[in-house]
Amino acid sequence: METLLVIGGIWLLIWIVRRVYKSSSQSATSSLSRPPPTTKQPEVYQPRPRGLRHPHIVFDNHIGNSGGSAPSNEALAGLHDAFTGAPLNAALGLYQCSRCTVYYHAESVEVLEAENNSRCVACGVSSIVALTATEARTRTGRDYRPDVVTLTNYRSHFNRVVTFEGTVRSIKVSRRGKDYAVMFENTSWTKGLKLVFFRGSVGKVGGPAFIRSLQGQNIRVRGLLLSHNVFGPEIIISERSMILETWR
Repeated sequence: METLLVIGGIWLLIWIVRRVYKSSSQSATSSLSRPPPTTKQPEVYQPRPRGLRHPHIVFDNHIGNSGGSAPSNEALAGLHDAFTGAPLNAALGLYQCSRCTVYYHAESVEVLEAENNSRCVACGVSSIVALTATEARTRTGRDYRPDVVTLTNYRSHFNRVVTFEGTVRSIKVSRRGKDYAVMFENTSWTKGLKLVFFRGSVGKVGGPAFIRSLQGQNIRVRGLLLSHNVFGPEIIISERSMILETWR
């Protein structure tokens, strides 16, 4: 009887060991077959490089007015913008009258388009064209020297850039408070000759304080002389360099 109990105990011990081993094997196998846990990566904004956004864009060879390097042409040395009188700078965009060959910067052409029907201030013909970089390097042209006029003879020089000399009698401000008229005659502002500073050019010439300082001054200016059908005779000033001299 004791022998049977011993044998039974041994078999029970073997069974228990097998069960424990089987359970451990299954657990190990299960942990090996399970994919490792993943850590969710935070979302990160990655902007596309600017240089690759539109790789198909090709720029033409017209000279723009954005600055930067510009073609060199020794023939342009000493020549000036026919409208403002500023020395030519190809980086500002070059235009030329195909008839009389005077030059303009891009901003001057914009003023002529708005105020003078795109007519050249030297010959009066609408024949101003943009120059390419190649043309700017090879073209030749001429300088424009405007006539000197005064109150006695300005009415025979309309639609031309002139050099005017006179005394400032009064300064008037537009109703919107952004434009200025520097008067040379003691009469209605719609009838008397005046310098006109539109709001876009006020800052370029020195601001309202500078314009008001012209009161009572003798002044010599270079600008486009017009006879407006509503506002009367006027000289448009768009840059400080167009005011050549002031004195008392």
